[in-house]
Amino acid sequence: MRLAALKEAPYAFGSTYEREVEFDDATWQRRVVDRVRFVVEVDGEVAGTVSGGDGEVTGAAAMTAMWVEPRFRRRGVGEVLVKTVLEWARGNGYSRMFLWVTAVNAGAEHLYLRLGFVRTGASQEVRPGELEYEMSREV
Repeated sequence: MRLAALKEAPYAFGSTYEREVEFDDATWQRRVVDRVRFVVEVDGEVAGTVSGGDGEVTGAAAMTAMWVEPRFRRRGVGEVLVKTVLEWARGNGYSRMFLWVTAVNAGAEHLYLRLGFVRTGASQEVRPGELEYEMSREV
C-alpha cells in the first residue's frame, strides 16, 4: 500500500517510490513496528491508510503517511482516518498532533483545516523548490 501511495501521489510525500521500492524486508518490518498503522476498507478493498507515532515535541504525536486511494476520495475515508489516528493519540496520552502537508496538496490541507488543524508557521523544503507546511491541533 505504501508503494502504491508513493507511485500514485508522489507530490504528497517526502519520500519516493524509487527509494522505498529498494527497501529490504527488515526495513519494512521495522517501519511497521515503529508506528501504529490504520487502514480503511470499503467492500473488502483497501481505501486508505494513515500512521501515527511519537512526534518531535514531548507529549505530541505525529500523523504520517496519510493516503486515500483515488477511487475513494471525497467519500469520507480521509476523515475516518484522521479521526481514528486522533482517537489513538488521545487514548495514548498525547496532548497534541502534528503533521506535514505539501504545498501542492490542497485537498489534504482542506481536510486537515476542516478537522481543526492549523498551520504552525513552520515550513521546510520537501524537495528542491517544493515546500511543506507543519500543522497541528490538540487531541
